Amino acid sequence: MDSRTRKAVLARDAGVLRVKKTTRLIGTFAVAGGLVMAAGFAHLLPTHLPQVNVGRDGGGNGGSSNGSGGLQGPNSAPGGGSGSSQVTSGGS
Repeated sequence: MDSRTRKAVLARDAGVLRVKKTTRLIGTFAVAGGLVMAAGFAHLLPTHLPQVNVGRDGGGNGGSSNGSGGLQGPNSAPGGGSGSSQVTSGGS
């Protein structure tokens, strides 16, 4: 192999090594940025959720507040009028 060919091969190898290092550096920064973003979004999540006692009394003894063990509806319909009212949704 003559001198020009050897220099060309070494220059090519140096270029490949430079691209490899740059690609690895970009990948490392991408992973680090992703971790920082994930940590930032994790701090936006609520740390505690409100406790919902559906169909149970506040004492925590497992008793039902309305006797049926299910959900309890409102005492009166929206609008506050007397008599029966019907709530409809949709067209007509």
